[in-house]
Amino acid sequence: MSSEQKTAVQFSVIIAAYNAGQTIARALDSVLSQSFPAHEIIVVDDASTDDTFAIIRARYPGVKVIQKLDNYGGSVARNTGMEAATGNYIAFLDADDAWHRHKLMLIKTILESNPGINLFYHPYTQNDILGKNLPENVVVYKLPFVKLLPGNIIATSCAVIRNDPSFRFDPVMRYSEDYDLWLRIGYKHRVYFVNIPLTQIYRPFTSKGGVSEKKWKMRKGEMRAYRKLVRLNPLFIFLLPFLILSSLGKHVLKMIMPAR
Repeated sequence: MSSEQKTAVQFSVIIAAYNAGQTIARALDSVLSQSFPAHEIIVVDDASTDDTFAIIRARYPGVKVIQKLDNYGGSVARNTGMEAATGNYIAFLDADDAWHRHKLMLIKTILESNPGINLFYHPYTQNDILGKNLPENVVVYKLPFVKLLPGNIIATSCAVIRNDPSFRFDPVMRYSEDYDLWLRIGYKHRVYFVNIPLTQIYRPFTSKGGVSEKKWKMRKGEMRAYRKLVRLNPLFIFLLPFLILSSLGKHVLKMIMPAR
């Protein structure tokens, strides 16, 4: 194998799915229509009770499906997919979201020019992106770690990480587990992004049926992620009270302010 082949960008797409029978086809179609094909697509069926598994088996023979017998949540499901991944980069997609068809091509080009990137992301939109043209000139930005602290700005379906065994979700966290991982990676490695929406979110994060409708549990997950910062550097103990108070303040504000 040549050195060029060894360093080629290969995306393992990880989709954690739970009762996603109504949306999984849309998500998979958006991956399969990529202008730069994924190295592999791995769906982890987290003990669904609907027809998620049957749909994938019947319509997507090239997709690898790992079926869990018990539901342990997104952290365990995504970790399971990552353990099975053979690409050198992991691209996450939630089962009810979809990608712009040139997403992987754009990110491949960026990673080839910046091989040291460990965490890369982009914004999302709730508007249709299927036919939207990407800009000709793309600017890649570096995100300072301090800008990760006020709250999670990286949606899981918008994140790509290096396939590194040390990059795993905390299996005991069911809420804000993605934020916890971004903080851990971002503290030790530079984070990069482009300000171009490449993922379409079909269900608002606070909508009924989404994990984030359980707002207090999400907030507690955020605060737990903050507390874990002390493991990265004991000096975070001095910043921790301010982060916790800020998290509580955001929760109170969202409770008293009407959603728009």
